[in-house]
Amino acid sequence: MRAALCIAMLLASVSAGLSEETEVEFGGDTYHLDFHERAKLPDGSAGDGVAEFTLKGETVNDWTKLFAYHAYPGVPANPALAAETLGKTVKENNKDANYALTPVPKSDEAIVDFLTWAPGSDVMEFNAKAGEDGTGLIALQYAQRIKAKDMEVADFRALRQRMVDEMLHTDAEPAREYFSDSEDDPQSRE
Repeated sequence: MRAALCIAMLLASVSAGLSEETEVEFGGDTYHLDFHERAKLPDGSAGDGVAEFTLKGETVNDWTKLFAYHAYPGVPANPALAAETLGKTVKENNKDANYALTPVPKSDEAIVDFLTWAPGSDVMEFNAKAGEDGTGLIALQYAQRIKAKDMEVADFRALRQRMVDEMLHTDAEPAREYFSDSEDDPQSRE
């Protein structure tokens, strides 16, 4: 196992716009807003969006851990299908990649987690994704870069389980609120 990048995503309902959320707590760490972008559709409504949070002293270009919100207002609100589609897309792009689906108890959400890597890269990616019905989808993402030589397979499996469990217990409401204020133009935020 070369190196690992752990990502967990939770899909949920979303509406247009942004709020002023600038910090996120996840897995015992505090992440600070480092990058955001939101597309505008031709009719003026908000399109897909992303807000990426990094640890203090890190950036989206050079990070060890990352947490992000993703807004997909045009995606049909079928989180389980979106999670499964993502897993299949990963498998299509890397036949050696593996993925698993985990339903979120007492909800319409589901998590997909997978391990993949780019050809010739020494970085592997672990991902997980879930969601609920609503107008569009929102994703919560966690990522962690790890050198495989620094982590035993059993430790990586434990990390994977811990991050999937953490995402199972992470509320998507802050992400919904982040993208909820349609009056706020994400391109003008500093």
